[in-house]
Amino acid sequence: MANIISIINNKGGTGKTTTVLNLGAALSRKRKRVLLVDLDSQCNLTSAFGVDSNGVGIGELLIGKADFLDVVKRNGKLSLIPASEKLIDYEFQLSNEPGREYMLREQLERVAHNYDYIIIDCPPSLGTLSTNSLVAAKHFIVPMQAENFAFIGLDRIMLISDKVKKRMNPDLALAGILFVKLDPRTKFSQAVIHSLSENQNFAGKLFNTYIRQDISLMESGAFKQTVYEYAPKSRGAHDYNDLAKEILKIYG
Repeated sequence: MANIISIINNKGGTGKTTTVLNLGAALSRKRKRVLLVDLDSQCNLTSAFGVDSNGVGIGELLIGKADFLDVVKRNGKLSLIPASEKLIDYEFQLSNEPGREYMLREQLERVAHNYDYIIIDCPPSLGTLSTNSLVAAKHFIVPMQAENFAFIGLDRIMLISDKVKKRMNPDLALAGILFVKLDPRTKFSQAVIHSLSENQNFAGKLFNTYIRQDISLMESGAFKQTVYEYAPKSRGAHDYNDLAKEILKIYG
């Protein structure tokens, strides 16, 4: 049965899509069957995977207009349920459905036995789709940058996740906070990491792996490739490989 992981932050530009794509690729390189889910109407993950965002995708699946086999796209051991530009409209329709927070879980439960990991790319908000991802997930990862205002929104994410855990998904747990686009040499980065590590609410919840600044991570997505296809010897490839090893060590 798949370990379902939601990659969530209500702030844009925090490396959610880059993490979903390249963590998924790293796990698939370790012979894990991986399904990626694009819940963001910007369709960045879908585009990076090389899939047309005008086709059917997660929106149609959630409202019952398409089946899983109609929407899933495959590339070796890595698969994707894409998003489309119509996803905002489907999210509005979803908000009127009874049990709307469980729609994604219901769909993923049908195919979870076919995968080792299902990784969800959330939109930069805490609306219906992000709540669906937390209800469906076993764990969630919060990617964040060590910069001014980095902590803004973190308390809100934890508040929402606590409510989801209490009311809808008692198995939900924070897998960890992942620092991305990091320059570990700067005093400011070190201060932010130290501040968070000293916070009792996040004790033991910072990944040992940091995703360092690397232009290859930005360029690879633009060229519709994972970092392992575009620059397999880059820092980004090395760091996401380390993250995959850390996750496998914890969760198997």
